[in-house]
Amino acid sequence: MSATAASLHAETAYSTPCGYIQTDLNAKTTGYLGLGVHPEALMQHTLEENNITVSGSKITITDPDVNFTDLMETDSAYVLELIFGDEAMALPLNRDAWKKPAPSWTANKITVDDKSAADLIKNSKPVSYVLRKARTLNDVLGGDNTFSLKSGTSGTADAVYISTSPSIQIPVYHSATENKWMRRGSRDDMGLLPVFNHEPLKIVRKAGNGVQAFVIGEVAQKHQRLQLSQESTLLHTGLPVPQTLLSTSLHTALPDPSSDVVYVPLTPGGPLEPCYYDSSSGQWKNRDTGENVSSTAVEGILNILSVTRLPAYTTVQTNTLPTPQ
Repeated sequence: MSATAASLHAETAYSTPCGYIQTDLNAKTTGYLGLGVHPEALMQHTLEENNITVSGSKITITDPDVNFTDLMETDSAYVLELIFGDEAMALPLNRDAWKKPAPSWTANKITVDDKSAADLIKNSKPVSYVLRKARTLNDVLGGDNTFSLKSGTSGTADAVYISTSPSIQIPVYHSATENKWMRRGSRDDMGLLPVFNHEPLKIVRKAGNGVQAFVIGEVAQKHQRLQLSQESTLLHTGLPVPQTLLSTSLHTALPDPSSDVVYVPLTPGGPLEPCYYDSSSGQWKNRDTGENVSSTAVEGILNILSVTRLPAYTTVQTNTLPTPQ
């Protein structure tokens, strides 16, 4: 089994979506979580070259071994991840299912309309695909505001910016009287909106007490800024595809990498081992053994223990697909 396949299959072992982070959402600050939801894989299959076709901006995947109408629900949104070796591209399916279902699949076919992805696939075919069921805002923050963001009206409550398209984010709030997530001028239950891992939430706090929240998520394919809100913070997250410690570029982003420890599984399914960046040699090393682990592929979970000054911002850079010309 390839490293990519091993990583993706391992994720299904979690009883809850992998990659949890505990972070402070402080009062009177804008908290950009930089995280989206990365739910467990429903399935992963390899793709033969003739099982994916492109017509204009439409991409069609045919899989005779899968009945998508049995596997997927018309009133739910999904994420289709196309895997190109050690890189991945995420595409939303049935985004508006919460109000107007428009499933883009039949028994053995999935069709998605995305010009950038279509242009890329014309020149480079993915080797496999992963299908995930998108979580909703209710799943992430709780339909009854489980994580105690400030409820109220559109003018007094904390605002949560959620994507309704690749380029549009709208503010929603938790209504104290209706006990649901709402949008100004609408009575729709916005808690049914899907949250995609490549479209992170943004939370803007009003005056109030600090809030502790567990946010389902992992680092998206594109680099994200993750706030380590206190000293000795343990940031527990994951990578969408296998990466080496050197390719994450953590050593260029951490304010003082020699003081920070990154715990990673150096062997598939193995224990988390402490590693640090040695600037004198330009290498990532196992803190316990001194071994150079710069080129070791890291799969799945990644823990960062930061002992730097407040606040610490860490950018985790994973490989991204080139923008088609």
